[in-house]
Amino acid sequence: MGSESTAAAAAYKAEKEAWVTGHTGGSMSEATLVTAAALTTFILWASIQKYHPQSPAHQMLLAGSKQAKTRIRNSLGSYLLDFSTLVVPMLLSCTLFADYAYLWSFATLAFAAVVKSVCGPSEDEILKKEKKRFKWKDSDDDFTEDDEEEKNSKTSKREDSSLIQEQQQQDEQDRQDGFRQRKGHSKSDHATLELDDSVAAGKKLKATKHEDNPHKIFLSVYRAGMMIMTCIAILAVDFPIFPRRFGKVEVYGTSLMDLGVGSFVFSSGVVSARGYLKKETLPFAKQMVIALRTSIPLLVLGLGRYISTKGVDYQEHVTEYGMHWNFFFTLGFLPIFVTLFRSLANYVRFSILGTGVALVYQYFLSYRGLEDYIQHAPRVDVVSMNKEGIFSFAGYLAIFLVGVDVGLYVLPNDPYFFMRRKSNKKKAKKGKLAMVLLSLFFLLCMGFITSYGILHVPVSRQMANLSYFFWVITFNTGYILCFLLAEIAITINEPSALAIARAQAKANLSTASSGSSKKRVVAATVQLPPLSCPPLLEAVNKNGLAVFLVANVMTGLVNMTVKTLYTPNLQALGILTAYIAAVTGLAWTWNVQGWKLKL
Repeated sequence: MGSESTAAAAAYKAEKEAWVTGHTGGSMSEATLVTAAALTTFILWASIQKYHPQSPAHQMLLAGSKQAKTRIRNSLGSYLLDFSTLVVPMLLSCTLFADYAYLWSFATLAFAAVVKSVCGPSEDEILKKEKKRFKWKDSDDDFTEDDEEEKNSKTSKREDSSLIQEQQQQDEQDRQDGFRQRKGHSKSDHATLELDDSVAAGKKLKATKHEDNPHKIFLSVYRAGMMIMTCIAILAVDFPIFPRRFGKVEVYGTSLMDLGVGSFVFSSGVVSARGYLKKETLPFAKQMVIALRTSIPLLVLGLGRYISTKGVDYQEHVTEYGMHWNFFFTLGFLPIFVTLFRSLANYVRFSILGTGVALVYQYFLSYRGLEDYIQHAPRVDVVSMNKEGIFSFAGYLAIFLVGVDVGLYVLPNDPYFFMRRKSNKKKAKKGKLAMVLLSLFFLLCMGFITSYGILHVPVSRQMANLSYFFWVITFNTGYILCFLLAEIAITINEPSALAIARAQAKANLSTASSGSSKKRVVAATVQLPPLSCPPLLEAVNKNGLAVFLVANVMTGLVNMTVKTLYTPNLQALGILTAYIAAVTGLAWTWNVQGWKLKL
């Protein structure tokens, strides 16, 4: 009996290994469409939060105290909204609706448009005029002109003086007529600012100043969406509901999971750029100590994963990274090698360094027999046993370096801050950043076309070759650009607080000067909540590596307790939903409790 069960277990292990090997992948366009779910779901979430009167964002707008706002933001209802609008659609896009990815994304956008049209408030004509006037001038904030516009400073000063004089005249007229600003509720329960005919002597027109979000919303959503999609895929790949073409390709080809591996490395490079934006430069020895502190936990995790998989006789895909190597080792060695390149970054941009590494590596692959060695050399020593993981590290290092360079553009408010080294205490220049990313995207597209179309280098995630390098960095640069454009589109029509206040004042004055004997009509302007980062995605970002580790552990537990290959689709969908709910629920709990797990 025991021998039969052992034989059955061995047969099932062999079947599982065969399930994840030999894949040729799918099209790049399909992988892009599936990942677009992270973008379209963010737009849907923003529409619900911004326009639905019962959304947590509207409740926070009406809350009086900071503690009340925190309770609403950390409530179960807020988590369920984020999970149902952000996570579940991503899960469905790569499983049940994988064959209809473009329709699923279109349906998500259509639903967001319906929410806005049904729940969104209508504007009065006065607000439209004032919003148009102050669209790009948030005069209630500390607005600073671009450096390149300094030559027009005299003209700007004259305009500002005229604006101040006009505002003073308006205030004087308001005091004569009398008005007061009050917070209330409209019939649709939106937060509103109302004016009535009561006299409030000495009250001046004052716009409410909203604090700018210190985080880059589009970057946080991009990173968290990529992390959640990765966590979904590492378990879903073991179920038949996950299309085989989305699994990691054996040697040559493109797939969703191949793109996810490179994107994980790229996003890590983007956020690591924070350390290079600091003015002070540490000595090389101190930099290396910091790099080692970052690397050692990852290397320990890699060793732990190897020991645990061998201990429980877990299925292995040897041609993915090798017999002992795994992805944690790749992540662990990156900080050390990037530190070695840091001194060169004083003379050459990180993107040039990364491209140089990729070109040299491809030269050895194509002309020095390295590709043939990786594909056909027998596994006789430590290097040959782990040849895929060891040599592909060069490609991932190149991707990471380009990610750092993109981060140097994205993280500061001024995209050129790293080069100019001037004060960064300015408002975020989203339009300029969009132009920079668009230019970089086109350059990278040319690199990919040259490598893949002209040099005919097939894409290989296994070797992380030149075409894979250009595919990953081009996709992620364009992906970040799409999230930035989405944020701009969502916030572009938001009136400034000054525009709202002036619209109220003008509405009040126009009814007063009409001379009507009837009671003056109350003028109300709807105040919509400002865009913010979804709390669930923020929680995932704060403990990204811990979330990824938990996902890996839970993936192993599910595979040891469930025969995934024989699981029906609906049952598999239920398991995957419970799994990703547990992963994101842990991240949410850690964030609510204020825990930040440093690994």
